[in-house]
Amino acid sequence: MNTRTALTIAAIAAAGACAGSDDSPAAANLAYTIPEPPSVVYDVSDSLSVVVDALTGAVAMDGEASGTIGLAFGDDPDGLRVVGTVEAFAASISSPLTGDVTAGLVDVSGDLQVVLDGRGVRDLEAFPQLSGAVAQMSSFPALPYLLFPRLPGGEARPGATWADTVTTTAETAELLSTINSLITYTLVGDTVVDGRTLLHIAVANELSMANELTQGLTSLTQNLEGSADGFVLWDPERGLVAHAGYIRDLEGSTSTGIFGDMHTEFTGSTRLRIAPTGQGERE
Repeated sequence: MNTRTALTIAAIAAAGACAGSDDSPAAANLAYTIPEPPSVVYDVSDSLSVVVDALTGAVAMDGEASGTIGLAFGDDPDGLRVVGTVEAFAASISSPLTGDVTAGLVDVSGDLQVVLDGRGVRDLEAFPQLSGAVAQMSSFPALPYLLFPRLPGGEARPGATWADTVTTTAETAELLSTINSLITYTLVGDTVVDGRTLLHIAVANELSMANELTQGLTSLTQNLEGSADGFVLWDPERGLVAHAGYIRDLEGSTSTGIFGDMHTEFTGSTRLRIAPTGQGERE
């Protein structure tokens, strides 16, 4: 078993076996509409590990982040509008270059502003920004596409596949990061979690990442390629993603310009779920 499939397999094992007949699988409606109630809160967590093979030996950086974001849904001339407010956030990074650095809600600015059509993100107008060296731990640029992954926009049966291409960019005084993703979704079937019938969607994500970092007197560039495979558990009753998880596994090079290219491994995970207090009215 490798990291490209481990998260999806674990999700299926934890959630239970898929239901339905293989001969005549039931069709499911996969499209975005305004949920009832029109607000929800998500828990989001990230982890990050970067290992660079420097001349003096391997140099590692580890980080983690967690937070909650509250979403409010409403009508828009082009579909439905979602406004997301970060309600809690904490992150940390540890590396020989930065030492131990932390960030909190005070380092987050701005809201998520996105317009959806039935299939997903139509217009991304704004997303929260994280300042400082810990910006590397921010999943905010990709968050709209994690909360609202591409859907068929109508009925689909188990085995159906569809694709999306996404480019996200994050820019701060310390970091410029661009990620290009080619994402393939496959509807696996029904599964039951905590008494609710959800739809399991497998996600295969091929991506490339280009980073430019400035930390003190040190500047470096990274070029990486790999995957961020995972799963989505869609709640057809709410019309929302109930759970999702992804494992990143990339490798490539880091260059400081003086020491040439150094082999780099970049791994980590992102998980999100509807918060227990977010299942009905926000508290």
